[in-house]
Amino acid sequence: MPELPEVETLCRQLRSKIVSSRIAGISILDSRLQLPEHVKGQQVISVTRRGKWIVIGLDDGRRLEIHLRMTGRLLWQEKEAALPMHCRLVFDLYSHQVVIVDPRRFATLSLAGGGEGHDGAVDALASRCAETLIAKGCKRRRPLKSFLMDQGIIRGIGNIYACEILYRAGLSPRRETAGLSPDDWRNVEKAIGAVLTKAIDCRGTSISDWRDLFGNKGEYQKELLVYGREGQKCHRCGELVHRERLLGRGTWFCPGCQM
Repeated sequence: MPELPEVETLCRQLRSKIVSSRIAGISILDSRLQLPEHVKGQQVISVTRRGKWIVIGLDDGRRLEIHLRMTGRLLWQEKEAALPMHCRLVFDLYSHQVVIVDPRRFATLSLAGGGEGHDGAVDALASRCAETLIAKGCKRRRPLKSFLMDQGIIRGIGNIYACEILYRAGLSPRRETAGLSPDDWRNVEKAIGAVLTKAIDCRGTSISDWRDLFGNKGEYQKELLVYGREGQKCHRCGELVHRERLLGRGTWFCPGCQM
């Protein structure tokens, strides 16, 4: 699933291509998606990210919101180009198109109006993130990894980056949040910033489906320290990396130095 770095990559690339453009039309190619009304002719005034959501601001104050879910991605191409396999939706922008490609058909598109809602969650790259995590985690007895992946608490972190963040912070994914010290939370905050910022610089992680707006793979898979390294030596202590299922998700960690 595209996580914060992949979505931020798309937002930055879209911003350079579609802001100030007018939408010439939208073609829905999958009956699971609904056609947003009265979007044709609207000018794109902004492209922002809310957690794992791509938010496209229109000049009438409404917002197109796209969530790519499991295997969705966006592709920028000329209008004359053939549509790729698994194409579900096409935004026409006169000379070019933005195409939603989604083999598993889970990606969603919605049209929202008015101001952005507030659900109390903090963005993973927000300043002073640790204060929010301490306030929400100190009274909960939840495994730390599932806490970090809860989009109602902190937006943007999925399975790959949760494993990498906890490895860098030296904390076990099984640790209960109520048992963490303020220093532990500050280490988590630092690890979140380091991992996600580097992953954005690398345009995300391409282990399977992920491609950026122009069809290129990301490069953060070359930087992974623990994810996908079961049975290999830990870079930090030499212990063998373990993999187990935690709350239904594959979880990679080092039992020697993640306490």
